[in-house]
Amino acid sequence: RSHPPKFPSRPRCQSPLCRQLAAPPRMKQHLLLLVASLPSAHGALLSSRRPLPSSCRAAAARALLGFGEGSSPPQTVDEARQKFFAAYGKPYVAPDAQGFVNELLGSSQMAIVSPSFRYNAVFALGTEALCETFLAQRPEAERVAITDAIITALGMSPQQLKSDAAALRETAKAAGTEEALLGSKPMLEIKAYPKVPPLKYSYAFGAGMLTLMPLVEVKPSDDAIDRWVGALEIDPAKGKMLKRDFAFFESSQDKLAEMRQMMAEMQASAKRKEAAKLKEQAEAAAAEAAAEAAAEEAASEGAKEPAA
Repeated sequence: RSHPPKFPSRPRCQSPLCRQLAAPPRMKQHLLLLVASLPSAHGALLSSRRPLPSSCRAAAARALLGFGEGSSPPQTVDEARQKFFAAYGKPYVAPDAQGFVNELLGSSQMAIVSPSFRYNAVFALGTEALCETFLAQRPEAERVAITDAIITALGMSPQQLKSDAAALRETAKAAGTEEALLGSKPMLEIKAYPKVPPLKYSYAFGAGMLTLMPLVEVKPSDDAIDRWVGALEIDPAKGKMLKRDFAFFESSQDKLAEMRQMMAEMQASAKRKEAAKLKEQAEAAAAEAAAEAAAEEAASEGAKEPAA
């Protein structure tokens, strides 16, 4: 019985990139994305080999975008809404929350299906901050349920996203200053993203940037946005989008505050009306009781007169 000839194994490339491709799975997710986007010799070598099966490519895409095993980003806004209600467990949400849910699902879905989308802790923080701000009027249990359903509908893990957001908050608090935060690992990772194609901007990412600023004593403003966009080497066009969303975010917060004030006044008015109604009912009941007592007393006096 003949055996196939043994050929000496091909020596492994010792370049830094190839050495790191043998790293643990989570590190590979980021490295594979860089390889796929760089027109380097390694990228040319990978593209010349036999293409991966479609199932493998889909799994790799999910991993690169931060989606868990068995999860995938919704391909349409309608699919995102269907997944939201399936996760939420109810066929509707409160009217004052429906508009926000539609806006966040729509803007995030259109961002994450883009080839240049990158999941990061800033996106996670922005998603959480938006839900905390615009669902503040809902009871806590309902707010948590809606937030988790939104994240799940986007094909992500609520636990992982919240953990990433909390870790970035702690990083900002530990940094203490704008310069230190912009030089921290999570922010340098954003700075290192490929510039072609540029990072896909999303409302949640912009909200994350605006949420970070006050944590290091920076007041959100157009000037602050220019500094951060420049420091992270983000496409200036995305900076203009962030400024637009900053103006929208501020006006939305003002409108939300006005709505809360109006609702508080309406509730106070309703309570005053209810108190006045109860007072009237109490006075009417007291008058009725007094009349009954007077009638009983008169009847008692009338019964005594014949006996006298």
